[in-house]
Amino acid sequence: MPKLVDHAERRRELVWALWAVIHERGIDGVTFQAVAVEAGVSIGRIQHYFESKQHLIRSGAQEMVAGAEKSYRELGSSGDPKAALATLLIQPVPTDASSRVGVSVWYAYLAKTTNDPWIRSFLAEASRGTVGEAERLLRRAGLSEVEAHDEAMRLVALSNGATQSVLVAGMDADGAVDLVTREIDRSVKAFTVCAADTGLARSPDRTDAIPSPAGSSGARKS
Repeated sequence: MPKLVDHAERRRELVWALWAVIHERGIDGVTFQAVAVEAGVSIGRIQHYFESKQHLIRSGAQEMVAGAEKSYRELGSSGDPKAALATLLIQPVPTDASSRVGVSVWYAYLAKTTNDPWIRSFLAEASRGTVGEAERLLRRAGLSEVEAHDEAMRLVALSNGATQSVLVAGMDADGAVDLVTREIDRSVKAFTVCAADTGLARSPDRTDAIPSPAGSSGARKS
């Protein structure tokens, strides 16, 4: 019988090789030859899955976002909105060598937003997805629509800054995680969640009840 080939897995392996090249050389240093050497395959194998270097680089960005979304769905499924928010915002912080490589590759893509409209648009969409998910969780925690939007923008910006600080050794990972966690607590401490069976959240200084949004939307990681 002919050997079954897992094309999705082969494609992922080539994307991982791409990330290794980006980590070492930056996006401008990506070539089919460099990725082939890193992956231990022929250039023809890469061209079988990716029609151009641009296609390969864009696929790398898409795979990063898809991986972050999958990880968040697996880790952030807690019924506690504050815990889920912590998962969302702490996830990008590099805590080991592998995650530092991932973050460095993400920042390489960010650097390309200055002259690559597709990457700029794709990463902007991913960032909006993260803010939107943070806002949804804050609404569930009891904040009003306006409060949730403002706090989501602030907390995502804080997470981005903490991640960058860890990457350049301006802060250690534990300190970054603690900072983000404390700020999440600060954002929601003035609000209480009403009885779970009512499906409502109430701010202590307001008289109007805020419905807890039904359903869940996927989060894209910046």
